[in-house]
Amino acid sequence: MITITPHNITRKSNAPVFGNKEKTDKNVKKQQTYSDPLMQWPARGLAYSNELGAAISEVAPKLGTLLWFPAMLYFGADIYDKYKNEKNSYNPDGKRGTEQAIFQLLASVILPTGAVIAGQKTASAMGVMDKTGLSLQSREEVINFLQEFTSRRHIDNYANDISSFKEHFRESLITKREKLIRENKIKNPLKFLGDAIFGRRHPESLAMSQKDRVLKYADTHIDNMFKIYDDLKNDRKPAEFSSKLWKKFGKLKDKYAKDPDYKATFLRDASEDIIKKYQKSKIMNAKILKTIGGFIALGIAIKPIDNFVEHFVIKKVVKPAFTGKNKNNKTEKSN
Repeated sequence: MITITPHNITRKSNAPVFGNKEKTDKNVKKQQTYSDPLMQWPARGLAYSNELGAAISEVAPKLGTLLWFPAMLYFGADIYDKYKNEKNSYNPDGKRGTEQAIFQLLASVILPTGAVIAGQKTASAMGVMDKTGLSLQSREEVINFLQEFTSRRHIDNYANDISSFKEHFRESLITKREKLIRENKIKNPLKFLGDAIFGRRHPESLAMSQKDRVLKYADTHIDNMFKIYDDLKNDRKPAEFSSKLWKKFGKLKDKYAKDPDYKATFLRDASEDIIKKYQKSKIMNAKILKTIGGFIALGIAIKPIDNFVEHFVIKKVVKPAFTGKNKNNKTEKSN
């Protein structure tokens, strides 16, 4: 949340003073009240868009990134406004503008985003408590990697030789994991932060998870994938499929059967595509849980963040640094 104190800028009337004292007093006291437009909705709502963007980045990464732009415009306008105006008067001051910029940077960007990421990481880490022993993020990346691996091969080529598929997959996953371990050792801190905030994928979680658990989880999903494929090939509704997904498969079969480019392999292609949709639904479930974790962390942390930045960072660190009070106090004590 962004704490902004509305300004009441007053201007004395320029009307000439004449007549009785009562009328003169009324003219002198006549004031024009300034209402801060940044405190009025819908403009006020722009202040929260980056926090919303950070929280939904897991389920809607593009929208999450776009939501940072309105907030940045709002922060710029707010900093400029505080630079120009001092409570009830027009008085440009670079120090006051810098002070507000520091406040916005910490209270509206760095710390709230950090809280969201921490909440998402915490929700993801809670996944290790089940029998897989893997975080939600690691499970998501295993499924992502399985989809990429399968896209370079056709399931029906291995339908009668699943062990061969698993062997090739295992070799490829171990190679990928070792590469990620090397990359994370030399990753630039700024890139790491950027990936954490705006990254759609977090394959590094594969490198941070135990190899045996990753391979066991992948092995289970491979067995499940081939079981579903066998059901689809024999026109049986897989137990894992909802009625809605089963209907989508029927429509895909009809569509591909009528398309000359897919006609010869329509059943295989429709099966592979619907299996990918099923796997993506599993990924989305993990993303939703992480998003909820991010919102919870933001809701808990936002008020303490505002108080910490306003009452400690600004009042006890920034303002004394600008006014030189700390130096003066030290000089007085030494004398």
